[in-house]
Amino acid sequence: MKTFQKICFSFFIAFIPINNLPVIAEITMDELSVIITKLKDQAIEPHKTYYQLNFSGFIDIKNSFPEKLFSSISNSLETEPSMYSTATQDISQVKLNDNYQYSDIVKRRRNIIEILYPSETFQTLGDGVHFYIFDQDNQLQKKENFEDLFELPAYLRVEKKNGKVVSIQKRPLISISHYTYEYWPNRNIKHSTAEIYDNYNNVIYFNEISYDEQGKRVKGKQKNLLTQQTMHYTNIRKNGVEKIEEYFDNNGIKTNHVIYYDNPMPFPRIENQLLNDNGDIINTITNKPEEIFDSSKYLDETYPYNSLIMDIEKTDYVLINKLFKHTFDNNTAKWDNEAIMRANYLGIKANQIYYHKLPYPKFLNDRYKNFPHQKPLTLIEAENQQPKNEYSDLIKVEIGDNLQYREVIHEVWQQRPVDLTLDQFKSLENGIHFFEIAEDQQLKQLDSAEQAIERPSYIRVERVMGKIISVIQKTRIIKMLNEYEYESNNITRSQHTVLESPVYQNMIIETKYESGNCIPNLQELKNANGIVIRMFERVNKENISATLDKFNDEGIKTQHIELIKSEIKHRHYIKTQFFDGLGNILLTIDESKKNENNKNKLKWLDNDEPQPYDNLPFIPDTFETVLLDTLIRQQRLDNNN
Repeated sequence: MKTFQKICFSFFIAFIPINNLPVIAEITMDELSVIITKLKDQAIEPHKTYYQLNFSGFIDIKNSFPEKLFSSISNSLETEPSMYSTATQDISQVKLNDNYQYSDIVKRRRNIIEILYPSETFQTLGDGVHFYIFDQDNQLQKKENFEDLFELPAYLRVEKKNGKVVSIQKRPLISISHYTYEYWPNRNIKHSTAEIYDNYNNVIYFNEISYDEQGKRVKGKQKNLLTQQTMHYTNIRKNGVEKIEEYFDNNGIKTNHVIYYDNPMPFPRIENQLLNDNGDIINTITNKPEEIFDSSKYLDETYPYNSLIMDIEKTDYVLINKLFKHTFDNNTAKWDNEAIMRANYLGIKANQIYYHKLPYPKFLNDRYKNFPHQKPLTLIEAENQQPKNEYSDLIKVEIGDNLQYREVIHEVWQQRPVDLTLDQFKSLENGIHFFEIAEDQQLKQLDSAEQAIERPSYIRVERVMGKIISVIQKTRIIKMLNEYEYESNNITRSQHTVLESPVYQNMIIETKYESGNCIPNLQELKNANGIVIRMFERVNKENISATLDKFNDEGIKTQHIELIKSEIKHRHYIKTQFFDGLGNILLTIDESKKNENNKNKLKWLDNDEPQPYDNLPFIPDTFETVLLDTLIRQQRLDNNN
């Protein structure tokens, strides 16, 4: 039940806006004196420009003093190793006031993206880090110092070691922020502003906050300069009301009056009054309005940097995960185009068959749509990827007209060392050789890897420098066929068939997808006789988000499960109905209501063993994992018995 609930939930990203930062901590005069003395010992002076790594907005007085500043924008800042933990370069220009507290900060953040780019271009360079930009004619122009390009929208970074190009990166700006701070005589923050700029230094968002002498927020204002929307808020903190927000459209007409009551987290009570043009309340809901500005959105990359293709295998997962999530965007043309360019760069062509590099990238978690992003392998390369593992995958893909997977055959082979007389392999050359066990139990050499994988089992021998280093037997235990259909670049239907497996042989999963989206809309799981035994459907009626029906092997419905929307946003609960063989409801379990009697009845009613395929929907190409896990568990049970 819980897995069904989790899978059906929408993905969303939560972030804490500037006006929701925590209350400040106290600081003593002795502590202040120590902090300021340390800064003076570093020869830091007020009102001069310094540079800092990873500045973040603050409200705590202890954080209003810098710990480490740099006097110049040097190459050492650009190569700071800590940046790679977030795949982000974060450098700020900083000025302090007379009290050595932050007063004026301009912060620039860049993504660190490895790209697919011809390394031959940089063969004449010496070892070290080198910088480039594209000039007005889109030709590469070398820059000697990071200082020359610190403020530019993007640049290239090339690194060579031992005469080899080991990294080619683009580092585009993703945000430019300007912070200013004013303080009360007791050094608590009195007023702060935050501005966000575009690539041309135009302000696109403004946020200001006023504080009382204890450092608590009093009121604030936000404005989106792109949409001309504004939001004003006042902290009340009395009569059970924490805060009031008022939202205005681009014509200055109030659209929402939002009251936050003094309720404990994580779900404070909210009264969001929706207003008409005359200011009359037309509806009241419990969800707050959408933010007037998406502060998590990156700046657009400028040309030609936006045409440089991300190397997914080398770029940090922080960034490629964001790319994969674009699978669910409403408009994916930009990402589709990049994926097509990446496939072309890697030499992948339509209507061709390739073998896949491992680990195979799972849909959503490890790839964008069904586009390949790894260089294809030959069969001999693919067959030898996991020589020491107990289980070895072999993935064969057929590419469709849109350069996405049309067909994927996923095989799992069990590998075990075999004790054979090595003398019989003396005449073999160095390399990998394949054999089968003939009817007379003698080894028969095969001509190629192609011949070997056509058999259910074969012997693989590897010889290196005249010595046999490996003799293993490989036996195919799982074979899955995954087929996909598309409209343009959007998947519309998939079918996953269990061709070979000790468990769930000939089982089929058929999935239809929402138009223009990769989210399963309808999914049916059929047993070996072609009878539907599980069915998942996303619905949009009243308060139901999705349903899951369970049937026995004769196709008779036994359970109907509904994912019910809660009044609280992003919250759901499960309602389950149990049926007899004639379709009559025997029992209803509603998770929103506690009923111990129902739980007792459930013990005798729900006597079917849970199945690994109960938790629909399955996203594409993940059922192989279910098959293998089930098989391994069964083998362990057999061994224990």
